Amino acid sequence: MVRRRPPAPAGDLLTWDVRARGELAVVAVSGELDIDSALGLEGDLAPVADAGRPVILDLAGLRFCDCAGLSLFLRVQQRARAAGGSLHLAALTPRVLRVITVARLADVLPITASVADTVAALDEAAIAAPPLPRPGDGDRAS
Repeated sequence: MVRRRPPAPAGDLLTWDVRARGELAVVAVSGELDIDSALGLEGDLAPVADAGRPVILDLAGLRFCDCAGLSLFLRVQQRARAAGGSLHLAALTPRVLRVITVARLADVLPITASVADTVAALDEAAIAAPPLPRPGDGDRAS
């Protein structure tokens, strides 16, 4: 578990907890995500995204998000995809959802109502996906 509190005036704090949940990483983010706090969060999210597994950002406690936060989401999504993983936003507050919608990112960033909904969607996608070829399968003659 990682908990960070970058220096900021009281009330403007951003905190986050990174937890492994099986093959997933769930990151609970609370407070205000802005230009002053985005860099610290990104520093902890980068290795999680680079691990190539699904990353779920639980944003139920996020009170504020500006364009620096939106840019952070897009950069983490790009890193995760490059490593074979994915980024999912869950439990957005109405205020944060509005910012994402106004910025026209609702179709770019996967959004679900809760972490449980995201986990269920990922499980469903894994079941529906074709099996990966095993090493050496293509080498044998039928």
